[in-house]
Amino acid sequence: MNPQDLLNNPQLANISPEKLQFFMELAKNSSPNGSNPKEMAESLKNASTQAKNQGMDFSSNERDLIIEVLKQSMPPQEQKKVDLLMQMMKTMRK
Repeated sequence: MNPQDLLNNPQLANISPEKLQFFMELAKNSSPNGSNPKEMAESLKNASTQAKNQGMDFSSNERDLIIEVLKQSMPPQEQKKVDLLMQMMKTMRK
């Protein structure tokens, strides 16, 4: 994903500048093909740890939004896999 695309994404208009910068770094360091849900999950896990270490916390809405933006670069079949994975994770948290 091109990090510059994030600046033009209206879905991210209300996110704080610090979080947007963090998200841009995540996008820059993500796999260039952006089509592997396992790699995306691993990147998000690592990013979550890094964010916590920096004292940054994302709301559930912000996390969902980040996932949706990252999925945009994936083929529809891979997006469905991510949706299923996210649903399973939400169910496990309850």
